[in-house]
Amino acid sequence: MRGSFAGGGFTGGAAVQRASGRLGPSVGGLLFFKGFAAALAALFFFLTFTAQASAFSSLKFYRLAKKHKSVNPFGAAVHCAHETGDWKSRLWTEGRNGAGIKANKAWKTTGRPCIDIRSEEHINGKRVMVVSSFRKYRSVKAFLKDYSRKIRDDYPLSAKYNNNVWGYFGGLYRGRHGKWATDHRYFEKLAAKAVKLAPEIYGSKWKKTLTRQLKTAKGFNILEPWQVKAIEKSLGAAR
Repeated sequence: MRGSFAGGGFTGGAAVQRASGRLGPSVGGLLFFKGFAAALAALFFFLTFTAQASAFSSLKFYRLAKKHKSVNPFGAAVHCAHETGDWKSRLWTEGRNGAGIKANKAWKTTGRPCIDIRSEEHINGKRVMVVSSFRKYRSVKAFLKDYSRKIRDDYPLSAKYNNNVWGYFGGLYRGRHGKWATDHRYFEKLAAKAVKLAPEIYGSKWKKTLTRQLKTAKGFNILEPWQVKAIEKSLGAAR
């Protein structure tokens, strides 16, 4: 976008000024005006897009997620807010992919849109730059439909306990084909994020709500001791 702005406004205008002696004042001035107008339009589009991206909230996502049966709407909002860095990642702003869902062979062969992301990964003890393809969605609703399907098919325990945020998170570590994330830190970050976002979703009674859900989730026998400890630590640190 910065390249378009420079080309449309400054570079184009300078070129017209150099040529204005040959084209005449009226033609040169008209071309300069058109270039300047194009630059302003590009800047307006950029600012509008940025404002729309930053204006998206976890509460809005939560309300949209409530329409999907397989997910816990608060758990999904926490999960995706964490994955997208509070709705600011490129995957979210450009592709409405809130959970880093990769584009598999079936997705690609049907010609569905993708976003390629370069990232650094540790392979055999070495840092390697890897290019991964992720699914690109036309809207938040389209993403939620696919995300809900993935939870239902690959994380059935999350779908089973979709009325309890802690049971929902526990299910992400007991998927049919493995865990959503293998390290303990990921779960700890989800627990901390849940405590941070809960007041926005549940209001002043957020802590009672999360504490009550933890008590219920303990009866599911889905949470491991370290997960219960992580949740209690996050709840205890909150004021």
